[in-house]
Parts: sequence; structure tokens; C-alpha cells
Amino acid sequence: MRGGMKVYAGSAAAARAYLEADRGRADDYYLAEGTGLARRFVACDRRVAERAPLTRQTYESWVAGRDPDTGDPRGRLRTDAHAVRFVEVVVNGPKSWSLAAAMHDDVADAYDAAQDRAAAQIVGWLAAHATTRVGPRGGQVQVPVEILEAVTVRHYTSRAGDPHRHLHLQIGARVFAAGQWRGLHTVGVRDFLAALNGIGHAAVACDPQFRAVLAGHGYTLDATGEIQEVAQYVGLFSARAAQIGRNLDRYERAWMAAHPGEQPGPALRRAWDVRAWAEGRPDKVIPRSGAELVARWRAELASLGYRDPARPVSLAPTPIGVLDREAAVDTVLTRLAAGRSAWNAADVRGEVERRIAAGGIVADPAVRLELAEDLTARALGRCVPLVDREGVPEHVRSWTSRPVLDVEADLVTRFAARADQPALAGLQPERLPVGLVRHLDVGQAAAVAVLSGDRRLVVVEGAAGAGKTTTLAATHRLLQRQGRRLVVVTPTLKAAQVARAEVAATTGSAASLVFAHGWRWTEHGEWTRLAPGEVDPVTGRTYSGPAETSRLRPGDLLIIDEAGMLDQDTARALLSVADEAGARLALLGDRHQLTAIGRGGVLDLAAAQVDPAACLTLESVHRFSRTDSTGQSVRDGEYAELTLAMRRGDTPGGVFDALLARGRIHLHPDSAALQDALAATAAHDPQAVDVAVVADTREQVTELNAAIRNRLVTDGRVDDVRVVTTRAGQRIGAGDRIATRRNDRDLEVANRDTWTVTAVGRRGGLLVTAGTATGDVSRGDVTPAGAPVRVLPAEYVTDYVELVYASTAYGVQGNTVPAAHVVIDDATGAASAYVGMTRGRLSNTAHLVAADVAQARAQWIAVFGRDRADLGPGHAAELAAREAARDRQDRARDRTAAAPPRPVAPVPSVPRPEVERRGPSLARGGAAPGIGR
Repeated sequence: MRGGMKVYAGSAAAARAYLEADRGRADDYYLAEGTGLARRFVACDRRVAERAPLTRQTYESWVAGRDPDTGDPRGRLRTDAHAVRFVEVVVNGPKSWSLAAAMHDDVADAYDAAQDRAAAQIVGWLAAHATTRVGPRGGQVQVPVEILEAVTVRHYTSRAGDPHRHLHLQIGARVFAAGQWRGLHTVGVRDFLAALNGIGHAAVACDPQFRAVLAGHGYTLDATGEIQEVAQYVGLFSARAAQIGRNLDRYERAWMAAHPGEQPGPALRRAWDVRAWAEGRPDKVIPRSGAELVARWRAELASLGYRDPARPVSLAPTPIGVLDREAAVDTVLTRLAAGRSAWNAADVRGEVERRIAAGGIVADPAVRLELAEDLTARALGRCVPLVDREGVPEHVRSWTSRPVLDVEADLVTRFAARADQPALAGLQPERLPVGLVRHLDVGQAAAVAVLSGDRRLVVVEGAAGAGKTTTLAATHRLLQRQGRRLVVVTPTLKAAQVARAEVAATTGSAASLVFAHGWRWTEHGEWTRLAPGEVDPVTGRTYSGPAETSRLRPGDLLIIDEAGMLDQDTARALLSVADEAGARLALLGDRHQLTAIGRGGVLDLAAAQVDPAACLTLESVHRFSRTDSTGQSVRDGEYAELTLAMRRGDTPGGVFDALLARGRIHLHPDSAALQDALAATAAHDPQAVDVAVVADTREQVTELNAAIRNRLVTDGRVDDVRVVTTRAGQRIGAGDRIATRRNDRDLEVANRDTWTVTAVGRRGGLLVTAGTATGDVSRGDVTPAGAPVRVLPAEYVTDYVELVYASTAYGVQGNTVPAAHVVIDDATGAASAYVGMTRGRLSNTAHLVAADVAQARAQWIAVFGRDRADLGPGHAAELAAREAARDRQDRARDRTAAAPPRPVAPVPSVPRPEVERRGPSLARGGAAPGIGR
């Protein structure tokens, strides 16, 4: 089970339309008139019972907060557009499960039944852990719910129309507790997402009936849950269905534009379906019934080369009795620590369920649930509390582990030791040469002086476009004059390639340097270090120490560029290497941009310990330009000041007003219109490469990439005849712009390198030319060593290539292009908005779905109140304490199982700046917890 959570607020009638929008038109062939719309479940006294299904009318009544049987209101109901109606998760699974269900009726029946059991288990767990608030405003406490209701709505297809069996599980926002109906504490439910997803996935993957039916057809699951015999066809099948889906979306948008305020009926939608199939696949039969639809799916799979396995396979699950429970708990805690600094019990439960499923367990639900509860309790018993108080609400991420605390403590100690040590002997600062200073501003010159001096620890922060790279290049030239060496490492190989091209110094990824010095890490995130003479588990050879080219020397300056994106484990390894060599250390970055994926805050830790004289900030922004009245390109100082205001985050309303006046705020009536507009804008560029389209989620990026590519195909600029299809279902042909997503030394490609496809090979390989562009480097200048042409084999293309017309904010941080377009919505945080709105030299435009300017302005302001950065356990402890004080739990009424109280372990004391660097959300004390990361 994968996916996020939706908190639905709005009218009850619109909820039905929302549901119908999240399936393919093909579902119409399954649905019979007069059947119940939704199944209804009631959880009470630790039991989940099913009630009579809801019709369209009673479903709307339930959504509105009324008893669907009597119509009576459940407590005091809000009627405004912002009233929360339900919280929804989707019970789903890998696409290969749905394809197998399309091929075999008994698999479909078993899969549907397993999803129903999964939904019941999720409802049962949530009923035991969800809370509501009781008491007067300002003095409320959380109490457990006594009655919780939910509904499920089954869909059979994705929006693209391919098989995708899933349940919409909606948790009603009205719950019964303390004698009356009240509002569900939705913030707490959001932070339970990991448990809900984990339980849902394991409930199906470990279901004995479902697994037995799969084995009977010769199907086996890999560790991720995919059916191995079907997985290779998922991408190909989805690519064909996606074109039909795009046709349908186009018809609907055109009709809605011509009929404002109206909704198309079932007959019209069926007519569109016929037209879409005739347009997209005129040689195929258009389905007119559920049976014909399934027959069409089976024919499609057969045409792709699928054949049923020849014989059944035996189902040989891992016996629960042989499971090493303590080792399983080790893996759970290691994986949690690799992804975040702090967690709650639901995060632990979610990881436990995933480990159970990955471990090949197949067992009755009661047995699996007992195992999951035992492993969760064991894991929590080994966690360390971050908050020293009773009554911490269960949803607060107030737990961590001893290794997490130890790594941050080690970093703090190493940074502090460097700051306290005397300057290196024989490295006296010298006067900067006039020729070097001439092209630097005052801040850059000061930074060069400190970087080329004798300090053991230096921190240089710079706003986007402030010339950090220019500063690096000048430092390198000065150190060369002095006969000293500069070594630059970055969080990614791509960033290292950029630094090599722009700075001309010795560069590499941080991972490659620490690997050379014996550090190793597993797929779960466990770090160890080899000593010379030990056998390397990665290569199988005896490790003899770092090669000469990877050694640091006393007095070398090791610069960590983009240090804000470095995780704590890698940082600890880097500092150990630098300390052992006696090298100086400098960290460059920006704490207001995106941080590490996982445990970050390294730049914060360094800034808190460094001597103030060795901590500099570059705030003169040089990147942005405009065309003046004479047609000349001049510096756009006004926009530069706006970006600094975005960076600070203290006046978002004023920034919005200024952007609106400059024409850089675009409003759209709905997400489809926004997607259309961005696709047209990106495809309009003659090269289709000089526009950055930035969105927050992978789902948004995938849809935008498909829409932009569709425009390019229509214009004849991309070949859609001879193509290769990736495992994710993307079609790629000559003319497409792609990214490689895995470092490969033999192919000489790096993660996030960008390329243009020039030819598609007969066996699915690609001939590509370099297209990476970052910073001020011209396109095509930044590639791995060798010619700017690569041949990517079919195996690599299938798994590690994707379209890159649009990207997440993480994908574009560090890039500079002529123009950027940024999608702003409720998933956007302050850092990603700032990154996106500073990528374009000439223009940066924000796109929002809003009814009017006032609504858009409110959305923009909300963005700069969101901070989801993980800055380490010290910072996590501050957030947890703040949230625990705000959301007190009534311990006398708490029915949930809790670990026995333990002494609170000391959390590293890390001084923070007077004003939190992440801006307004923390400074005002209103930071929201992360959601399901």
C-alpha cells in the first residue's frame, strides 16, 4: 500500500464528484445502476462491524456529518467550505497485482477480499489510536475516540484507464468520545500515515488466501511485493492506457470550458470513451461491457508478449518461529534512523509491517498482527525519548535511537574542536591580489580571504544567485598561487561535475571520498568502516586504504559545497577523514534552501559552533536580469530583493503583491488547466530545454512530463513511433529530454545528468547527447569525462531513465535556466518555493489553482509558514517538546498501549541562531509536523 493522505474539506455533494474523478472511465463498465456507492464500517469496543451500504444520498449525508440512517446531525456541524469531512487513504498495491487480477478471475476475487480485510485492519488500528479534543479553548486535552466510522469505495482502474484495483478508505471526521460527537484530531491521523500504509500493504502481501491463489497460477513475489512474472509488463501496459486517458482528459476540459458550472453525465462520458479509443487505437475493439473490457486488457497483455506461467509454484513462506525478532528490530531501527531524526510509534509500526511483508511472512491476520505488535513494542523499548514529560500525544515524533544521538553528538564535538583549535601554523592570510578582487563584490572578497586563510573551520552561506561558485573559483586561483590545494566534495556526483567545470579544482562526491577511506553503508542505512587488511564486503577484495588520488594532506582545504543537503552520517564520515588528515574544512550552502533527504542540519550544526569571524553570508544577488527600455540586459535588483525576502520568509504577503504586480503570479481554475498552461509554455520553447517546470511531488512531475511530451509529439518535435517504454510507463523517443537516475561508472553517467535522445536502438537502447546545464555553465559543457555522447543499454533505460521536462525542487536546486515556472499548492514548503522561484535568470513565475487573487494570496502566505526540514535530533526534540505542550494527552483516558517510562537520554545541546534560519514558521512557534515522510 502506497500513497499519501487527503484531508477532504468542502461540500458533501462535491465529495462524490471527487471520488468519481479518481478512476478511469472504464469503471463505468463495471458499475451497475442502483448498487450501493460505499460500504460502511463502524469501529467500537475494539471491534469493526459492517453496516448497510450507503447510497448516493446517504453517502452525502454521512460526509456532511449526519447519521446516514436518521439524518440527525452528529454534534455541532460546520457548514463552511473549510469544514473537514473525512480523511482518506487509498488501499492499493503494486500494479502487477492488478494486472494479475485482470488475467484471472479468481485472483481478482482473492485480491478484492484481501483489500477488504486490509481496510478493516486499518480501521481497527486507527480506532484504537485516534483521538479528539475535549475542553475549553486553550485548555483542551486529547482523549481517545470511542466510536469511529469509515466507508470504502472500490475502483477498478486508474485515471488512465488501466487495471488498478484500489479502495478509497475514508475516515469520518465526526467521532464519538466523552459522551458526544466531536471532531477527529486530523493532525494526529496524518502523522499515523506510515502505520496505515504499512498495515495495508502487509495485510494483502501476507494474506494466505491471496498468496495461495497467486501461487496456484505460478506467481511469486519479490521483496518489494511485485509479482515477478508480471512486473516487466506494467510499464508497457500503462503507457498504452495513458494515451487513452490523455484523450479523455482533453475532451473533458474542452467540454467543461464550453459548459461552465455543469457536470457531464454517464452517457456523455461513455461517448468520450468510444471516441478516445477510436482516436488512440482504431485497430482495437472498443469495450462495451465489463467482460469486453477484461478481454481487451488480456489481449493487450498478450500482444506485449505476456504468457501465463507454465505450472503452479509451491507457497513456501518464512515460518514465524524462525524469525530472529531482535535482528528484525535492528533493521527496523536502522531504516528509521536512515530516513529521519525522530519518529512516533506509528512510524515504527509502519516499518515493522513492511519488514514482515519483505521477509516472506504469510500468516492469518491475527497471527501477523500479534507479530507486528510484538516487534513494535520491542523496537519502542529500544528507542530513546526526546521529551521529558508525561502525556506526550502518540502522534508526536518524540522518539529516536542512541545511534542517531551519537552521530549528531560526534558532529557537534568535531565542529567545536575545530572552532577551538588554533590556526594552522604557516598559513598566514595574505592581501588579496587586485586582479582577483576586481570581479568580486565585498562579501565575496571577504569570503575568499577567510577561505584562503588559516581557519580550521569556515562556514559561508549564500543566497540563491549570490555567487558562491564565483567565490569558490576565486579561492581556488588564490590557493594555487600559494601552492596549496583545494578539494571540493558535494552531496551528489552531478553537483561534483558542475563544480569541476566551474571551479576547475579537484572534485568528487562526498560518498566517493568516504568510500575510498573505508566507510561502507548498507541498503538499510547501517554505516561501518573498514580497516586496512579487512575484506571489503562490497568488492570482495582486501581493503588496503585510500588511493593516493583520494588522500588529503595537512593544510588542504576541503570544501563541502551544497552542505545544507548533506546527511549527518555522510558528514560524520567526511569529518573523520578531514580530521585524520589535518585538513582545513569549509562548508558552503544555504540553510534556507532544501536540506538533506533524511537526517540533515549539518550546516546548522557547523554554523552554531564556528567562530563568528569565520562565518560569512553572501547576500548581494547577481543572478537575475531584465531587459531595459533600450533593449539591453541589465541586473534586476528589484527581483533580487524579492528573492531575499522569500529567503527570510517574514513578509510573504508583500512578496506576493510585488510578484502579482510584475505579472509573475498566474491563477488557474483547476489543476487540469494549470497542467495545460504549463505544458503549452514548456513546449513553446524552441529547444524545450530552457524552461524549468517545478512541482513538489513525483506524481505532479510525472503528469507534467507526459503533458509536455504530448505537446512536443503533436508538434512533430519528438518521435512517438519508434520508442522504448520504461518500467514506470514513460514512452521515450528521439528528441525527448531525459535524465539518468543512477550513477554508473562504466556508462559514465550520473544521477540527474540530463540528455537529449538522438536515436532509439532496435533492442531498446538509447543514443543520447549531453544536455546537463547548471549554474553558469553552457549546456553540454558538464558531462562525465569523455565524449558528450553516450549509449545507454536497454536494461539501464528501462529502470533508470525518466523524462525531465519537469522536475521536483530537489531536481533543480543548483540549476540556472532562463525561465522557471513553479507549481504552488498545499504540498509546497518555504524552501521548495524559494528554490523554484530563484532558478530563472530572466523570469520566475508561480502558478496556483485559485478562484481569485485573495485565495491565491492566502495560499502563498501559507507556503512560507511550512517547514518540513529535518535538522537532526536536537532540532527534532525542540519541535516535539513544543508540539507536546500544545497537544496534551489525557493520560487517565488513554487506552493505547505505551512503552514503560524510561529516563530521557541527553540530546546534544546545539545553540541556535537568535532567529531560526528556516524563517517564520519556527520563529512564530507554529511549525507543523511532517506528514508521512
